[in-house]
Amino acid sequence: MERLKALMGKKGNRLEFTADLVDLLLTDRELYSDEVLFRDAVEEIYSTLRSEALENGRKDLVEAYENAVLLRAVVTDRVKGVEELLLEIKKNLPG
Repeated sequence: MERLKALMGKKGNRLEFTADLVDLLLTDRELYSDEVLFRDAVEEIYSTLRSEALENGRKDLVEAYENAVLLRAVVTDRVKGVEELLLEIKKNLPG
């Protein structure tokens, strides 16, 4: 937890922060036990990558953003399985 608090106070650009946050999540299993903190971290990763990939046109980050979308869906329990995901996609397609 202390490492996350120190990271949150760190100055720098959003992508560097996101990379550091991902590294921290990969190395500090203690963060998984604090569900709210973990969800906030995932949301920060998602929103940063969305902004960079879609709004700022960073094509090199599209794959990372796609993975963040999936991570966010898993963490928020929105995805139960492949069939449910396919039905959700179909429901949101025009026609």
